[in-house]
Amino acid sequence: MDVTIAKLREDLSQLKGPARLPKLLLLGQELGKRYMRTGPGTPGALGDLSDAIAAIGEAHGLVRPGDQARGHLARLLGWLLFARYGGHGNSAQDAETAIVVLGEALSYPDFSSMEIITARVALGQLHLNRAMEAFNPATARGGFPGGTSVAAKADADKAIECFREVLARPTFNAEIARLIQAMLTLAEAVLPLLSGNPAGFDMNKVMSAMAAVQQIQQDGGLLATSGVGGMPSPLSLSVDFSNVDPLDYPVLDLQGPAPLTPASAPRRPESAPVAPTKPDAARRAARSRLATLSGLSGQPVGEQTLALLQVGPEQFGAAELDAFIGAAVSAAAAGDDDPVESGLDRLLSAVGLCLRERRDGSGWGEEDDAGINFAAAEQLLAAAELIPPDHPAAAAVLEALGGMLDEARPLAGAITGRFEAYAAKVSTRPPPVAAVSELCRVVATGIAVDPDPLRAAVATVPRDHFAYAALSTAVQQVRLAAAVRALDPAGVRALVGSEPKGVTRLLDALVHDDAEMLRDAVDGLTGDVLSPRFAAVVGASYLELTPERPNLDVAIRLLSAATRELDDACMGLRTRSWWRLATAYRRRGAPRDAELSRDAGVNALGGGGQDKVSAAWFAGQMLAEGHSAEAFTALEVAAVASGRSVQLAEDVLGVILGIEPQASPPIEVPAPTDVAAAVRSTGAAALLYLHPTDDAGRTVGVLCLDPATDRLDVLANVPVNDPLLLDDPGWSAITGRWCAGSLLVVATGELNRLAMPAVRTGAGRRLALDVSVTYVSSGTRVVDLASRPPVPINDAPLFVVNPRGDRDSEMADVMVLRRLFYPRSTCMGRAIELVDAAGTRDDVLSSLPDASVTHLACGLRKGGVPALLLAGGDVLAVRDDDVHGKGLVVLAKPDPGGFASIADAFLDAGFSSVIGWQWPVPAPYAELALFMTHLMLVDHRLPPGSAVNAVHRWMLDPDRDLAPLLTGAHVKTVETVDLTRPALWAALACRGC
Repeated sequence: MDVTIAKLREDLSQLKGPARLPKLLLLGQELGKRYMRTGPGTPGALGDLSDAIAAIGEAHGLVRPGDQARGHLARLLGWLLFARYGGHGNSAQDAETAIVVLGEALSYPDFSSMEIITARVALGQLHLNRAMEAFNPATARGGFPGGTSVAAKADADKAIECFREVLARPTFNAEIARLIQAMLTLAEAVLPLLSGNPAGFDMNKVMSAMAAVQQIQQDGGLLATSGVGGMPSPLSLSVDFSNVDPLDYPVLDLQGPAPLTPASAPRRPESAPVAPTKPDAARRAARSRLATLSGLSGQPVGEQTLALLQVGPEQFGAAELDAFIGAAVSAAAAGDDDPVESGLDRLLSAVGLCLRERRDGSGWGEEDDAGINFAAAEQLLAAAELIPPDHPAAAAVLEALGGMLDEARPLAGAITGRFEAYAAKVSTRPPPVAAVSELCRVVATGIAVDPDPLRAAVATVPRDHFAYAALSTAVQQVRLAAAVRALDPAGVRALVGSEPKGVTRLLDALVHDDAEMLRDAVDGLTGDVLSPRFAAVVGASYLELTPERPNLDVAIRLLSAATRELDDACMGLRTRSWWRLATAYRRRGAPRDAELSRDAGVNALGGGGQDKVSAAWFAGQMLAEGHSAEAFTALEVAAVASGRSVQLAEDVLGVILGIEPQASPPIEVPAPTDVAAAVRSTGAAALLYLHPTDDAGRTVGVLCLDPATDRLDVLANVPVNDPLLLDDPGWSAITGRWCAGSLLVVATGELNRLAMPAVRTGAGRRLALDVSVTYVSSGTRVVDLASRPPVPINDAPLFVVNPRGDRDSEMADVMVLRRLFYPRSTCMGRAIELVDAAGTRDDVLSSLPDASVTHLACGLRKGGVPALLLAGGDVLAVRDDDVHGKGLVVLAKPDPGGFASIADAFLDAGFSSVIGWQWPVPAPYAELALFMTHLMLVDHRLPPGSAVNAVHRWMLDPDRDLAPLLTGAHVKTVETVDLTRPALWAALACRGC
């Protein structure tokens, strides 16, 4: 053979063009034969296979389309490429080329049945592999929400078509039929996931397919050489060339008038079909192998499982473990009506896969940031669903989970958090179970926890326990996370060592805030081939260095690569990388960098894990440059974003620990047209956004949404001057556009205390004299509020007054308001007249949902989450999940935490409007203003925003009419206080619609 190959190569060196065709075909066939004799899949045979592919590939190119010979060459080339793909590294290019040429081959007629079968088997497997590549591990762990791409589903459909067509042919042996049936079963089982229908996914089908493949492997038949996407190996099954005779290859006589029909290949006798395994028999086989491996025959399955886990996996042979896994998987696939026994089958499958993975990485595992064997974990989750927490084997479930932990990154197993609820209910809790349970709680809660409970639990675990090393590492890593959060350089150094290396060195430099250390750390990493997550943090670290062009160039290069390659498993880091890239472009300031920065920011706005600070920064940039659409989106995202800003040191820590904090999903921003429609429904003339346009906050940009035209415009950037102290012509130019009606205002940060009603118009008048101003947090809020039905103010008034006995001055005012405006109201707390309840937390919660107007003359908590101070020492946080309501809330006194904070909390709870105070005012004035507010609400039947504006105008009018219902105290306030002072009347505000 070697002589023949050498002679063919010599002959080819003397030939050119089409004359090379016969010799190329013969050379390819001889090289293919030598490949099979050397050993398919072995490294030493790869050279011959590659040379055969080159020869047949060149021959294929020399035959014109339409010639039957081209079809035979295409089939042979596709088969060889398929062999190299499945047996020597899974090259994506080999797979893509093989799909093309095999598809071409099958378009030609007059192929033998075996040729068609081999081509369709290979084509089906290649399509199935490509379909499964659409699943990354994070998508699989998350349950395949939304399906995958249309192309992936089409690939799966094509694979199913190929396998069915092969099975419909009678001319192949039973061994091949079993293999094809297993792959067809698997393809059909995963199709619902690719279609976005997780509910249609049948794990039993997958298990059945795996059982069939295990049996084929044990019988020495066709077997897989690799797996795809962490799924069982049949996805990349390559037919063993040792089972295909060289005579199956076409031998073409290219010198005759037409290609000869190849002779039929010799066939082996067909083997008898394998009878399906009965559940009891499969289970007995699995339990028998368990007893043999554990050495505890006759003991409960849970105890045998724990003993098996305790033995080092290196003590078992690969064949022993594979046989155990095959038996356990078969039992799990067979199933029966006893959920606990089925759960135990799943438990054994998980333990077998776990041990196989720990032994040599052959347990269908995946090596990524998940840090846990996905296939085994899915089996263990299924076991937990079937084995009750009070069952003796429940402890084995948790200890098995401990055996799956990655010893270097034990916190990275996101699936660990899914065991938290189960772990909390397990009744048998020896030290290892208690420690794993605590770890589940930490992973589910987030590692921003006190490390002491985990440390105490792990301290009780025996040092020779198989999970001890991973659990101890988890303790150290939770302590490291606490030190990073506290920016404790000494604490970090104690945990990473005096001479940290690699990315740990980067973390140390960031926590120490040392530029020289950071420079040394990033320079030491830049030359490495960086994964997307490493590239993201190293690029961001260059951004932290001096803003010189070289640093920014490297930052942009690395961050650009990271944003392209990070997937949804790193959604938050990808979004932060977009923000950092936008910053890097803006700092560099090269031609087109402003445009590139804007594009990066727009991409960031579409990502998950948003934080208010980044979106607000981008909004300021867009307002300053006059980009109204981008500014609108950024302002809406900033208003809704609830995530905190994540520091770079925390992202580096995530890379070290292999974790990615759960990121909030992308924020859906309503279209400007939808917001404009909502603004129209409120009757407002415009929606104005006020937002700083410089880092110092000295200028404010004004974005206007005109509901009449749906148009967005950046009106101006003006100095931030307090209209209570200074009349600025810039504000006059803006507010002079409206001489009647009402405005909705979204004012961010400290700008929400800007007294817009006091701004001078172009005519020199205060804006409040002509226009009503109502505050909202966003256009999204307007859309929400506009959909809420109006509530008649007198339906069910509620007063909460002086519940702790510390607001006696409020009692007389509440009595007057109730007698004059709300004679059929409910009153809680302490009042001059009889009350309906003491005003405890339960009292208030029971009345809030039905109240049409809620007047709160109770104490408000200083600092923290807005809360009401109620009777009996009760505290009711406004953002409590139990708080629900409708209609209007009136705050008798200013909230110490700020009006916007408490008002938005009430609006989130379902209320439509909140009237309160932007800043403190004297008590007599506040009592007068609120009296007039209720007068406008009830007697004049004005909506809340218009009622507040009517009070403003009444205060500004020197010839104001005194309402006959005013008390003597209120009349005295009118006579002794200059009510036209903006610092008084402009403090009263309405938030909502």
